[in-house]
Amino acid sequence: MTSTSERPAQRRRLAQASPITLRTGLLGLVAIGIGGAAFELAAERHWGGPAQLVPWAALAFLGIALAILALGDSPRAVAAVRWLALVVLLTAAFGVYMHVSVNYSAGAFDPNWDTLSMLSQWWSALTKSVGQAPPLAPGMLAQSALLLLLATLTSKTRAVNGS
Repeated sequence: MTSTSERPAQRRRLAQASPITLRTGLLGLVAIGIGGAAFELAAERHWGGPAQLVPWAALAFLGIALAILALGDSPRAVAAVRWLALVVLLTAAFGVYMHVSVNYSAGAFDPNWDTLSMLSQWWSALTKSVGQAPPLAPGMLAQSALLLLLATLTSKTRAVNGS
């Protein structure tokens, strides 16, 4: 059990976490996100056509960007990582759109589909009440890309040099 006098010291240590610790944590979360998304795609056998290969390419981009940022943080490397992360963010947005559109199209097989308002139809497609495509699955890609972007805001060099 921690005494009352030790608590402020613990809080100060946590508040003074170095940028390198933050950077390492963010890169670790990106790696976990890449692994989780790859496992999910493999479990779903998400390779049935060219459109289903898009998230695999996005994962490759994330992996490359992760390696670049883990190895260095020159301005050129940071710019490359940010561009790759932006590509993945756009890919993720496209993935959400595609999943919702596929679900919306599947709604035509629901006998009550035409009785729903357009807003209700799109809501059903977004919430996967119709169709099989998980609209939030591409969000894993977006989350990893955003974490990678956050990691570019910390500097490995400055953290090591103490400035």
